[in-house]
Amino acid sequence: MKKKILISAYAISPFRGSEYGAAWNTVTHLASQHEVWVLYGMSDNFMGDTQTMRKYVEETPLASVQFIEVQPGPLAKAITLLDKAGLGWFFYLAYYLWQKKALRAAREVLKTVDIDVVHQLGPIGYREPGFLWKLDKPTVWGPIGGMNIVNKELLKGKAFSTRLKFKVKNAINYIQLNYSKRIRKAFLQADVLVAATSAGQQTIREKFGVDSYYLSEQGIMSAAFLNESKFDHLNQQVQLVWSGTLIERKNLSMCLDVLAKVKQNNWILHILGDGPLKEKLQRKAVELKLSNRLIWYGHIPRPEAIRVMSGAHLHIITSIAEDNPAVIFEALTYGVPTLTMDHCGMGNVICDKCGIKIKLDTYDSIVNNMSAALESVLANPHKLVDLAQTTLICAAEHSWDNRLARLNNMYEEAIQIREKRYNSSFKLTTLTA
Repeated sequence: MKKKILISAYAISPFRGSEYGAAWNTVTHLASQHEVWVLYGMSDNFMGDTQTMRKYVEETPLASVQFIEVQPGPLAKAITLLDKAGLGWFFYLAYYLWQKKALRAAREVLKTVDIDVVHQLGPIGYREPGFLWKLDKPTVWGPIGGMNIVNKELLKGKAFSTRLKFKVKNAINYIQLNYSKRIRKAFLQADVLVAATSAGQQTIREKFGVDSYYLSEQGIMSAAFLNESKFDHLNQQVQLVWSGTLIERKNLSMCLDVLAKVKQNNWILHILGDGPLKEKLQRKAVELKLSNRLIWYGHIPRPEAIRVMSGAHLHIITSIAEDNPAVIFEALTYGVPTLTMDHCGMGNVICDKCGIKIKLDTYDSIVNNMSAALESVLANPHKLVDLAQTTLICAAEHSWDNRLARLNNMYEEAIQIREKRYNSSFKLTTLTA
């Protein structure tokens, strides 16, 4: 049944990945079946930077979508200057103020449109749940992420500043999940909650006593495709790929430690991405005698990055903390299995049909086990041919047809739950009158 849906997306863009792309794909696919109103505040690098989205909407309007630009107020703009200066923690205060304006914009929409469902879509983090639950409409919140506690073993060998940063983040997570009244109220007021990971589901149940659905924020963005010609020279050389920003959280350093223990020499690693740690990581590669087996691409246009990814035989991800990185789904799209640790969103998405998962343990054990798994694949590269085929099957599970069907069911459930809440409240009011 066609519905009128109000969405708060904050960051959205048809040209970018991560949460921008996740919001864009959610909105455009919903628009194929529903009427959608979208509140947003960023399409470029910082809050209030909406020029790309504004230009796109003017040139390519979508018939079933109304995009409503919510610009930050003067104080939020001033705080954003600190974010631009690299003090990222101040973002949450600015985002809190932006959500206040988004609520006012939502109330303006409700003056002229009988909205059926409200969806607090993004950003994915639980820290700032917004205020749309105050609209007294059927409300869906999620996918919700950012609740994971970083495993201390994955911080071994990191710089003091990095270890301190993640320890502070762990402490803040503990405090907010246990003591924030506003966050608790948002969790309890939403009619349907959606967790981005199964670990998130467990946290929501433990901290707030309510159930949630599991659905990653990302999905398969295009038709799955396998470039079978890449297997022509598989026996001579296995093409590995690592993709991400070169920062501590993405943890390319661990990938290098893993490769340093590999005895076979029938591999090459393609590194997609750039970042502040590039020179440090390149020096480490030299020290580990890996330089002649690494190709550093830096930040390249998306079509070129896709060409590299689709030509790979195995994708490696070694992140310290993630919810659901878009690169996992890009790898699935092109039939590229993934070698990963069994944690975060990767632990949910990857199975033995589309990759290899290594259990969390001590840092050295993880490195040794990941290296051993890679040794096995390199000694028997034909396994990657079969794994590529089953990876495509797994990709179908994350298609947008499936995701859209699940979202529609959630919206229906939210409407039913809200109706029950209203009827219960009405009966209680009548009995006490």
